[in-house]
This record gives sequence, C-alpha cells and structure tokens, in this order.
Amino acid sequence: MKKYSILIISLALVSCVAPRDKRALYGDAESKSTSSSSTGSNSNNSGSAIEVDDGSGTTTGSTGSSIPTALQHCSWSLDGSTGFATSTNSHLGAHTICQSKTDQSEVYVQLKTALPSTRLCVIPTYTTSDRSIFLGEARCQFIESNVKLYRFPLVKNRDYGKYQNFQINSVMVMKEASYFFDSPFYRDQISYDAFFICSVNLDLYADSRYCDAFKSKGEYVYKKF
Repeated sequence: MKKYSILIISLALVSCVAPRDKRALYGDAESKSTSSSSTGSNSNNSGSAIEVDDGSGTTTGSTGSSIPTALQHCSWSLDGSTGFATSTNSHLGAHTICQSKTDQSEVYVQLKTALPSTRLCVIPTYTTSDRSIFLGEARCQFIESNVKLYRFPLVKNRDYGKYQNFQINSVMVMKEASYFFDSPFYRDQISYDAFFICSVNLDLYADSRYCDAFKSKGEYVYKKF
C-alpha cells in the first residue's frame, strides 16, 4: 500500500484563520500540448500500456482505449514521452494533471520525468474569477514511473472541515523540496510551508508580500479544472 503523508503542521497555522478568501495570485501559465487526444499521444502508441492507480494499493494495466471513463477527458502519454496535456513546464516538465469526472477529490498525475527521490504534493483549492482559497492539506507521494497515472485522494479539512461545501475546482502542485525565498521570507523554506505561510499572511494581515515571493520563485504548478 502506498502511504500518503498528512501535513498537519503547516495547517495548524491556518486553523486559527477566519474563513476568508485568498486572492488568486497564481497564474495557470502552462504550455499546452498540440495533441488533443484524450487517451495519449497518437495511434502509433495504441498498443502501449500504462498503469492506473485504482486506489486499492495495486495498479491496473491500461491501453488507450481502456483508461477509466472518468479520466478519458484528459490527455495521457501511453509511451511516457509524448501526448502529455502540458508539453513543457519549468517546475515539473511535461505532465498531465487531471480531476476525475465522477469524484472531485480524486486527482491523477502523470509526469514525463519521474521523481523517485522527491515527493510530489497536491493541495486542493477553490477558485472563482478573481479569488481562490485552499481547502485542505497537501497530499504527497513519490512518482517512480512515467507510464503510470498516480492517484491523489484529496481532503477538505481546512479549519476542521469548515470548507466542506466548497468544490475542488483547482489544485496547487509542487515538489516537496526546500528553496530559498526572497524577502520577507529571506530563508530556506519547504515549498508547501511557504505556500501556507503566504496564505496565512494574506488572510490575517492582507499582506501579499509572502505570496509575491512565493510566486516569483516559480516552484509550483497551479491547475484550474
């Protein structure tokens, strides 16, 4: 069974924050793949097989035609090289981030460049036209294969469930790594800790400087569904 880390230390800072919206400071600046196929790259790879994490602790092999229906609206790579929804990104490289059509808390990720020694973290958020709020903790795991769809079961547990009625319509995705963030941080900080600190300061003090520093570092991917 894969083990998902529950990052409650950072959320302890947020639990005392009054339920207020966080400004949408993160642009969905992705370079889209030219492929429009919902099952991968092209017909030449139709015989290739990828693995899909079904949430049971095992994986199921899939071809392009047998990717679960709830995930067929997204573009997957059958060969681990071509067909990703996003062809280039400075933080993750080519990748696909997809929300299940049948369960908003189920998000799947496929990366062209595996992360066997650094975990990938996904944070659930809700975004409107001009605002966004984060809904719960970061869920993290290693990405060991580029031909596997990794499942991230998200939870809306911010402020002891006060945000249960909000829809998960976007996510923040980042490597679990430490970076040096400029002022007002001016120190090394784990990526998700920097994100939560930015959010707390914006909510409590309307101070966007931490979020400006987090955004300028660029070590994250924001995905709106």
